Order: sequence, then structure tokens, then C-alpha cells
Amino acid sequence: LSYISNPNAIILAVTAGNTDLANSDALKLARSVDPQGDRTIGVITKLDLLDPGTDCADYLQNRVIPLRRGYVGVVNRGQLDIDRDKSIVDGLKKEAQFFRSHPAYNHRALLAKCGTPNLARDLNGILMHHIRECLPELKSRITGMMGELQGEL
Repeated sequence: LSYISNPNAIILAVTAGNTDLANSDALKLARSVDPQGDRTIGVITKLDLLDPGTDCADYLQNRVIPLRRGYVGVVNRGQLDIDRDKSIVDGLKKEAQFFRSHPAYNHRALLAKCGTPNLARDLNGILMHHIRECLPELKSRITGMMGELQGEL
């Protein structure tokens, strides 16, 4: 709890898609320190393990439990893939193929919210924005500290 309480932290609320997302412990914990969902990204895993005819499209479109930063769906390598030494690159290809071939996710609006590369892109964008936002204050603090230290010398 101490890590996600930091107001500069981005919270990844990771929840398996084949569970009851409305009662997700990760989302509840995130909501306790980030009630508006400003710092929380929902990550929905195991979308390939959902029962036939079900999907998480409404969550990925931010319609059920809204978060300012929304949700990203991912499909990771399973234990069998890992045991068979399936590479991460092959896992990413399989993930992309899953989203391209699934009727609920295979359209432009949702494909941008699916896949590990999209999660990485979103996180990188947040980090770059945060750096740009914090850099001027950090620079002025360092300059002030340098001035104090030079005054002591």
C-alpha cells in the first residue's frame, strides 16, 4: 500500500479477465488511494481464457468501472508455453494474432487498447509526460541547492 499511496506513482491494477472484474481486489485497492482513477491503469489479463461468447470489450472501452487512464487487455504466455521455452517474441505474436482474430476486439477502437506493446506505449507516454512536468521544478531545486552549497564554501 505504501508504494501506490505515493501521489507520483502510476497504479497498474492487474486483474484476470476470467474473474469477476467488478469485485477485483486490485481495482478496490487502487480506488482506495486513487478514488478518481487518475493514476490507475486497468490491466486485464487472460482474455484468451474467457468462456466462449464472453469478452471484456465493455471494460476495455471504459464503460463499466471508469478509470481516467482506461484499460489495456493483454494475453501472456501460459505455463505450458514457458515450459516449452516459447520465446517472448513468439508470445507477443500469438497475443497479436489473438486480438486480430477475436470478433470482439478486432476493430480499430479496441485494438489500440489491446496487447502488451500498447501497454508499454501507454506507460512510456505517461512517463515522458511526467518527466516533462517535473523537470522544471527539479532543475530549480538543484540550482537552489547548488547556490546554497556554493555559499557555504
